[in-house]
Amino acid sequence: MDRRAFGRTAFQTALMMAAPGLLPALARAGTGPGNFPERPLRAVVPYPAGGVVDVTLRAALDRMSLDLPQRVVVENKPGADGRIGVEFASRAPADGYTMLGVTPVLAVAQTLYPDSGIRVQNFRAIGSVAAVPSVFVVHNDVPVKTLKEFAAWAKARPGAVNVPVPGAGSSLHLAQELFFEATGVRVTNVGYKGQPPSVLDLGRGQLQFALVSQNLVLPLIQSKRVRPLAVNAARRTRSLPEVPTIAEAGYPDALVQSWYGLAVHARTAPAIVDYLGAALQAAMGSADVRNRLAALDAEILPLDARQFDQLLLAEATRWAALIKARDIKVDA
Repeated sequence: MDRRAFGRTAFQTALMMAAPGLLPALARAGTGPGNFPERPLRAVVPYPAGGVVDVTLRAALDRMSLDLPQRVVVENKPGADGRIGVEFASRAPADGYTMLGVTPVLAVAQTLYPDSGIRVQNFRAIGSVAAVPSVFVVHNDVPVKTLKEFAAWAKARPGAVNVPVPGAGSSLHLAQELFFEATGVRVTNVGYKGQPPSVLDLGRGQLQFALVSQNLVLPLIQSKRVRPLAVNAARRTRSLPEVPTIAEAGYPDALVQSWYGLAVHARTAPAIVDYLGAALQAAMGSADVRNRLAALDAEILPLDARQFDQLLLAEATRWAALIKARDIKVDA
């Protein structure tokens, strides 16, 4: 198998297509087509409040709530690896009043959960917000200092390395699988309901290796309970400037970005999609949004609706190939 088939991510390609820079912050938006919106909007985030997805999306949603004529109410609907929130949003009226916080799960659900009815084509993108970095780490007892050293160490111990799966089909799960596909490493996957409990077990030494969102694992790195090997990001991060990127560590084709954005029902009127897209782009140009995302070391992702739609479709194709190659199966 040509492992480069999972190589340059659709994210990287889409980012190169995006217009340089961000739109400047605009004045408070007027009403849209047909006096839209005439009542508060809601944004369904399919993960818990306070988590990485929630905090990232709220940076933009809070600004949109200030700029739009009506406020935006965030509704967290976690569960079933993000599917509960996605399915809820897919059943909402196609009137633009319900937005979905989009994660890579939308791009993989149709392959991992073919009976769920979730399809990328069920939604129309508004635009993207950001991609947040994650870090490949080992527990401090593991005698390696680089990602290549870990691959050699783990290959000598097939199945003996415990690795968390904090959400089947999540970008972290698939990024780990992509790395294992590239290296031939065999591990034992341990399921978790979200990242926080897996981070606790990682600190206790019950897990030897993990890919974790940077903001969650930083305390363990700073306390030297875990050792960072590489950041899964296109460039080094402000918080971990001495840690190489996945490409610098020797695995450029294993880069996976945890990107987040917004979408609405696919049958929403194009004029409303355009209106919401303009509001999101304006929010992304504001200093407060940029500052909040910078605090997360997030890479601001200024994809418009068309570009984000293309990203979703391309990622769905990419991950379907990996899921088949790795024979990844999950409980429905």
